[in-house]
Amino acid sequence: MGDTGVRRSIIAQLSSLFPGVYTETNVAFIGTHQHSGVGGYLENLLPQITSLGYVKQTADAIVTGTVKAVQRAHASLAPGKLSVGNTTILDANINRSPTAYLANPAAERARYQFDQDKDMTVLRFDDANGNARGLLSFFAVHGTSLYEVCRDVASDLLAADAEQNNTLVSGDNKGMAAFLYEASVEPSTMPGNTTFVAGFTQCKRHLHNPGS
Repeated sequence: MGDTGVRRSIIAQLSSLFPGVYTETNVAFIGTHQHSGVGGYLENLLPQITSLGYVKQTADAIVTGTVKAVQRAHASLAPGKLSVGNTTILDANINRSPTAYLANPAAERARYQFDQDKDMTVLRFDDANGNARGLLSFFAVHGTSLYEVCRDVASDLLAADAEQNNTLVSGDNKGMAAFLYEASVEPSTMPGNTTFVAGFTQCKRHLHNPGS
């Protein structure tokens, strides 16, 4: 997830590298919420407790990687076209607590076709010749595909966390989607070296678990 402390460090370095270009007013730093990421970089107290304190190595890696990504993007700036599309995707996410959802007023529930958000919005980036250079997708699904167990009852969830949850760092379903899409566009290029960039970012999440 994003963090104000990390954002300040990123902007400080970008302001030094690109004076007057990247500032507090035009840089948005976001992170994809999921349960397989690193810890120790958030300024809030509770996340620091669960990660056993602040981990400078983690924060530095995020800042360095982000700044390097911006440098590479800035160096390849070129005219292009931005377009947006929307679609509905079924069977990709589920409401993690449909019983709780039914406690909402009937009048409110009647406003929606589903008990969770099924809409995907995609920004497409083309170069001046009309060639696709990247995409930014927004879809509501919780980054918990690597969980072996996901229960609604708190006590059961804590037990699952202690015994069966994934302990490896991963981009989870959003990261896998980006990897697979980029690989499909440039199958002969090593991951991380593609010229096409696919971003599967977070939309609403807390009530949207991965579906079938």
